Amino acid sequence: MLIRSSKRLKDSENLLFLKRLIKNPRSLGAIAPSSKALARFICRHIDYKEGDYVIEIGAGTGSFTRAILNSGVPASKLIVVELDKELAQYLRLHFPAIQVIHGNATILEALIPACVIGNVQTIVSGIPMVNIPKKVQKEIIDSCFRILGEEGGILQFTYGSVSPVSAESFGFFAQKLGRVLQNFPPATVWRYTLKPLVGGQLLKKKNDYMQRFLLKFQKSSRRVTK
Repeated sequence: MLIRSSKRLKDSENLLFLKRLIKNPRSLGAIAPSSKALARFICRHIDYKEGDYVIEIGAGTGSFTRAILNSGVPASKLIVVELDKELAQYLRLHFPAIQVIHGNATILEALIPACVIGNVQTIVSGIPMVNIPKKVQKEIIDSCFRILGEEGGILQFTYGSVSPVSAESFGFFAQKLGRVLQNFPPATVWRYTLKPLVGGQLLKKKNDYMQRFLLKFQKSSRRVTK
């Protein structure tokens, strides 16, 4: 019974994916749902501690959503934001225990509860960044960093070998986490943060980061001396 149920779910997921692919291929940015191998790889890099929230943007048919829940993140601590109305309805139907928001990832701070902002350490992005204008890319990245905690980061996958967004232009750090060949097409996973990553590939100018650090230090010093 469980095998049949699982097969029916997979069939319905593939059918919906195919329908959305035919209707708007650029919005999906893929020719097949993400593999379990890619989902597991991303979940291994989710920084989750008790009390934190995980946000998923561009969840599609829920390949990553399912893996995130299976990795141990409580349903009450996972919030999904999906722009496509039909996909959002599908996610609500198949993941009734999580909060699914139909909305635009460029305005995350207006969509998620105020108590969540600053308590997010990981945002998992399934948005096909290479298919959208740079202006919208920046709006999404900026929106993510506005709700992330100070040490938080964005996990983004892409089918190319280079970062789909320009870390240097947008003012953040990027680290290539690895490439997953057991996906069609093979995918590369990146982590984006506002702080430098030890052992990571720094794509943002160090001087810009130091200026920001010194400004924060000066503000802290003024508060101490008052």
